[in-house]
Amino acid sequence: MNTSSSHQITIASHFNQTSPDTSAELKGLITRSKVLERAPHLGPVAWLVSAPVTHALTATFDRDLGEPILWAWRTHRELQEAANATVAGAGSPEYVTLAKHEISSIHHPEVDVTVDQQPPVTLTFDLTLLFTLESLRLTVQGGLLVGLSPGACSAEVTLGAHGFDFKRSATYALQELVKLHTGLRLLPASAYAAQPV
Repeated sequence: MNTSSSHQITIASHFNQTSPDTSAELKGLITRSKVLERAPHLGPVAWLVSAPVTHALTATFDRDLGEPILWAWRTHRELQEAANATVAGAGSPEYVTLAKHEISSIHHPEVDVTVDQQPPVTLTFDLTLLFTLESLRLTVQGGLLVGLSPGACSAEVTLGAHGFDFKRSATYALQELVKLHTGLRLLPASAYAAQPV
């Protein structure tokens, strides 16, 4: 299990498991897969654009890996009910227990490539994030998600395009992926308008 807690895990750093340089890791994946050679209108000049494409993907993937988990929890019925019950700020916190569950998130990042002043070629990648979370207890107070019990989360990230499909899996302590800081709002902003947050 990855137990480092010195930095937030990003989609890019999730790929950084065999190289100290995330960009180099992605470039190696793209080169070995020959995905750029398979892209329409690139073919023989694909080697010219591997570095800029890798740079663009690395920048795109510089996002917290745990964001889809928080988004899914914001839409969870029991958590919204607990938030509504506590948003006034008075009273005890509420606890919501979630059984073992999966959360998936699908994205289609695009990179535009121009070679020798030719019309740009748009490369569309398929990025799928799949999380498997152990059962856990979440604490809601003042309409905010303020705590969660320890647990592990398996994350599988799949990157694909033009017949190329690569998966990278790892298991993290949930607190590595989910940072609550002063609390996560579970309700629309208007619900907190009269509340000091």
